[in-house]
Amino acid sequence: MLFSSHEFIFLFLPVVLAGYFLLSRSGRPWLPRGWLVAASLFFYGWFRPAYLPLIAGSILVNFGIGRWLGRSTAAAWRHGVLACGLALNVGLLGYYKYYDFAVANLNALTGLDWALRGLVLPLGISFFTFQQISYIVDCHRRESPAHYSLLNYSLFVLFFPQLIAGPIVLHHEMMPQFDRPAGAKPHGLNLAAGLHLFAVGLFKKVVLADTFAEAATRGFDLMPELSFWPAWLAALAYTLQIYFDFSGYCDMAGGIGRMFNIHLPVNFNSPYRARSIKEFWSRWHITLGRFLSHYLYIPLGGNRKGSWRTYLNLMLTFLVSGLWHGAGWTFVLWGALHGAAVTAQRAWNDRGFVMHRWAGRLLTFLFVVVAWVFFRARTMADAGKVLRGMFASRDFSWRPVELLKPESLNDADFLLWLAAGLAIVFLGKNAITRNHTFQPTRRNALATVALLVVSVLYMSRISPFIYYNF
Repeated sequence: MLFSSHEFIFLFLPVVLAGYFLLSRSGRPWLPRGWLVAASLFFYGWFRPAYLPLIAGSILVNFGIGRWLGRSTAAAWRHGVLACGLALNVGLLGYYKYYDFAVANLNALTGLDWALRGLVLPLGISFFTFQQISYIVDCHRRESPAHYSLLNYSLFVLFFPQLIAGPIVLHHEMMPQFDRPAGAKPHGLNLAAGLHLFAVGLFKKVVLADTFAEAATRGFDLMPELSFWPAWLAALAYTLQIYFDFSGYCDMAGGIGRMFNIHLPVNFNSPYRARSIKEFWSRWHITLGRFLSHYLYIPLGGNRKGSWRTYLNLMLTFLVSGLWHGAGWTFVLWGALHGAAVTAQRAWNDRGFVMHRWAGRLLTFLFVVVAWVFFRARTMADAGKVLRGMFASRDFSWRPVELLKPESLNDADFLLWLAAGLAIVFLGKNAITRNHTFQPTRRNALATVALLVVSVLYMSRISPFIYYNF
């Protein structure tokens, strides 16, 4: 179920919110938590109920592994059980996400004709797999409690605001919040602030991101060739689309969580203002970067084994990040580009060089725009088409832009939308930061209502969040 759908906004969310606080009055914590687990399963199964047994089985297996690891003192067995748990999780993700990719490439290399299965990727599998990997690894490290009940563990995995596209939450960030007595009662400030943040995110998604999506789709998927201006504007349109799409999702997830008195970790912090590619990754999909750092980069050796091993570990981490986002060579190349950029910056810094912050900001943004081309393109040929237009075209005429812009906008309006998007990205106050100091004033109430009304009027063209695909 989409956050940006009428069913979610006008039915699911109000019913679940009311039921949670009404059941909390019973004084039996398992009732409101059970209600949230049931509601989250309904939310997950809305699109494809056939995958409910998959996520339920994953929860049961990982709960059992985590509980055994947390309680067992048999050192000789613990490493083997953890290895089996990791293999099961990675294997499940690999089967659904990478089977067809692997078989297609094997066929191309060997001349075999193994059949592809056309598997439909279960929603959120990349997120709930990583979240459960973090749990069993922490159990093995004795960094997580082994006394979780199955109900509490299920809530940790399934809590619907973060189930489909993150943030990737750690157990100690979320579960203690459900144990606070004050969290079981509706809190006026949290409800108002959460609704306002949800409205901001909804506006970003359905008004801004989906408008830029039209231009990006025309440029990447429909136009056979692109000259200079359409190529750059298509790349810029996607740069703004994915920014507002993911930022909007993070705002909406955080807002919903706050309505339930749960503060989810910040996952998005104005990344296009970064002065380096390293800083970009400390601002974009923050919890994924944290996961890859704690559970991959550091175990590989991090920066503890010399410069060249550090560079190798960085490249491997970003290659995994690219593959995590999608089963395709375009994603692998996107990850490799970011890995190379982070490695180059590390080498630059190791030699004591420093770049002026404005030069760093400009170069970082331009690099991110170009790298997004591979992330967005369906094939390498599509990426090549856009890049040829950006860097090799000698056609600087403006006329082809008419074929790129959304039908509802003329040339001037399209440029105004792009300019407005860039102004928000670089000059607007961060929504999450602003929400920390939110006060339920009349002005904020009017702003919330206005954002919701405008957004609902735009919701006739509902599209899924980009990160639902991962």
